[in-house]
Formats: sequence, C-alpha cells, structure tokens
Amino acid sequence: MIEGVPHTLGSRDGPAVPFPRSTAENLLRVKRIRWNEDLLVVAATGEIDLATAGRLERALRGRLPAATVLDLTEVGFLGVAGLRVIESAAARARSERRTTGVVTDARPVLRLLRLFGVDSHIPVYRHLDHAILEVSNR
Repeated sequence: MIEGVPHTLGSRDGPAVPFPRSTAENLLRVKRIRWNEDLLVVAATGEIDLATAGRLERALRGRLPAATVLDLTEVGFLGVAGLRVIESAAARARSERRTTGVVTDARPVLRLLRLFGVDSHIPVYRHLDHAILEVSNR
C-alpha cells in the first residue's frame, strides 16, 4: 500500500530520514485584503494546482464588493485547476455586474492565461497599483 509508505530521503551513507509531506497550506497561502469598501484584493503566494485550488476558490466565495483584484505576483505555478477557479470567479463577477482583474508578471502564469485565452476576457495587469486604479474605475 503506497499511502502507508513514508516519504524518505536516504543516501548510501546512512539510513533513510523521513521528511514532511507538503500540504496545501504549505504550497499556497491566500490572503484577503479589504482595500476599501468597494475593492477586495485576494493575494496568493505559492503554487495553484489541483491540490491547492480549493484554497483560492474559498477566498473568492461569499459576498464580494464591486471590484476584486486577484494578485498572483507571488505565484510561481498556475495549473488548469487554478485557471478554472479564476475563470469561474470572473464569470460570477460578470453575472453580478462586478469587475475582476488579475495581476501577475510571472512568465509561467502569463503563458497559461494567454494559452487558454483568459486574458481576452479578464484584464491582466503586471502591477498591483495599475490593477487597483483600473478595476476600481470600471
């Protein structure tokens, strides 16, 4: 049974030493920052993949203000599961007549947003201050 086998690091010089498993909390941190009455910034740090996308999704649930900026400047990896969360949140915002923007300058994240055409219907910014100005004024 594979689940019962601990992850270990070992070498020819000594016994294998267990190392801690990565958890969604270790891989992705998400912070909600109420910028003002009409603007929420959701800042993510780490990797957004199948194991961690739920954390981001939870941060984008509930009653949201008129504008939401998703700050991904500290995200090094964005998987398709994370992309689905972003698109779902943006679709919900459009249906509720709210605005959404994404901030990133990380090439892997930008590449995925462009590859799937997300940047054609969700504004993508390279700097948080630009996103805050633009999204707030829409």
